[in-house]
Amino acid sequence: MKKITNLLSMALLALSMSLTGCDKDAVVNGDPNDDIKITEKDPNYKSIIVMSDIHVMAPQLLEGRGTAYDNYLSQDPKLLEYSGEVLEYLVGKTLQHNPDLVIIPGDLTKDGELVSHQLVVSILGKLRNAGIPVIVVPGNHDIDNPEGYYFNGDNTRPADRTSPEQFKALYADFGYNQAYAKDTASLSFVCEPLKGLVLLCIDTNKYEDNLYLDKGDKKNYNQTSGRIRQATLTWLLDEADKARAEGKQVVLVQHHNVVQHYDAQGTLQSDYIVADYEDVSKQMMQHGIHMAFTGHTHLQDIAQYRTIADNTQLDSLIDVATGSVISYPNPWRTIKVSNDFTEWQINTEYVTSIPSLSDVKSTCHKRLSENITGGIIWHLRDAWDNINSYRYMLTLFGLPEEFLPEKPEELAEILTQYLGDQFSSIYIIHNEGNEWMNPETAGLEDQLKSNMEKMLRDRATTLGVDEMRTGLLIRSFNTIYEMKIEPGLKSMLTDVNQYNDSDKSLESRTDDLNAVLYLGR
Repeated sequence: MKKITNLLSMALLALSMSLTGCDKDAVVNGDPNDDIKITEKDPNYKSIIVMSDIHVMAPQLLEGRGTAYDNYLSQDPKLLEYSGEVLEYLVGKTLQHNPDLVIIPGDLTKDGELVSHQLVVSILGKLRNAGIPVIVVPGNHDIDNPEGYYFNGDNTRPADRTSPEQFKALYADFGYNQAYAKDTASLSFVCEPLKGLVLLCIDTNKYEDNLYLDKGDKKNYNQTSGRIRQATLTWLLDEADKARAEGKQVVLVQHHNVVQHYDAQGTLQSDYIVADYEDVSKQMMQHGIHMAFTGHTHLQDIAQYRTIADNTQLDSLIDVATGSVISYPNPWRTIKVSNDFTEWQINTEYVTSIPSLSDVKSTCHKRLSENITGGIIWHLRDAWDNINSYRYMLTLFGLPEEFLPEKPEELAEILTQYLGDQFSSIYIIHNEGNEWMNPETAGLEDQLKSNMEKMLRDRATTLGVDEMRTGLLIRSFNTIYEMKIEPGLKSMLTDVNQYNDSDKSLESRTDDLNAVLYLGR
């Protein structure tokens, strides 16, 4: 449950710092529940399917269900044991749609296990055999990941990892063999799967920064953050210039977001957007890149970066993020694009049932809502050294050191008690997209702030902190909340993004689920 970490970060930021002192850019296009079946090609359009974060886990990795596997799911409750079947379902749907192209922006496997990649290649091969081109890029889970395991009761054992060279060989028929240019600094490549449409397929992952117990590191750690290497950025901008000079449309495909999907994402959720995203985005626009397909956030959201208010195509970059097919609400996208690649009709469909599970969405919704504590504990353990660094400051406020609990599990219990319901609601609504249309958002932000304040007051009362020091604590909290947390949270819940603080006319809101977007040539 990784995206809950941005909400938890808000709470921890307020707690620690208090202790230390609409333009509408797209139009609605159809019902996401319509069962679209393309039996004949439309001569005026090309059709594209985007599915992301498929996270396939080979069945043999689950040797015996027990506490080891259940603990993994408690921190990240995806539909892993059905993941292969979900991909089979999507391949069947894709064959019915008969698209001209399929794009998968990374996280093809649970944790980069070689056997999982082999299963993905086998299933996607059905599309290749049907003559449907499939283009993939790696995600942060996919390469040299130390967290790939076999599960058996209470125990785990390492699974064979997938090296960059193995990844490239496995997916040779899913982009690398189709590439007309390849980056020497990464697994990035450029291809033209449809005449006139050039895809810049970028490896944004930092697998070289992973840690491994079997290589002498203190722990296994998979790096989730992303960036575009400077050499890769120079290369891809040059490739974009060449394609544009030939009159072709250029679209980016990568795992990590390149545009903020809510204000302060780059601060509160920096692992989900490429480093230096503002500068990178501006350079991309200058070189004629105005659309990107991304994943990673498990968020169904369309965001637009702009630097001038009139929203001209030459000064915008649209990031179309697609959620995970094995995590609520299990979305994927169907796209109709004009033959000149200027009009993009982007729609949302959902995985609703598979042979082994009649109600996929309800099952995933239940898993998310019931595993808030596990997600909080996962984040706290990962950040505990940093959180503990504030402990010595407590006495400066006349507060006992035990104001901050001794163990992450204890703090997780407190946070769940006071904030769990709001965390769960915000997380689920944020995943669904079009937050501004959801009536359940009403009052959520106020309730979260109220409960955070109550949590601090009750903790102070329990530990016998006098009213004067408690009042100082609450005033500090309110100041930090209003400055650092409220703007980002309001942006998230209203689905409004502000990309230039000096020009409020740049606020934008785009239909996340069903939109018609226009690109120039």
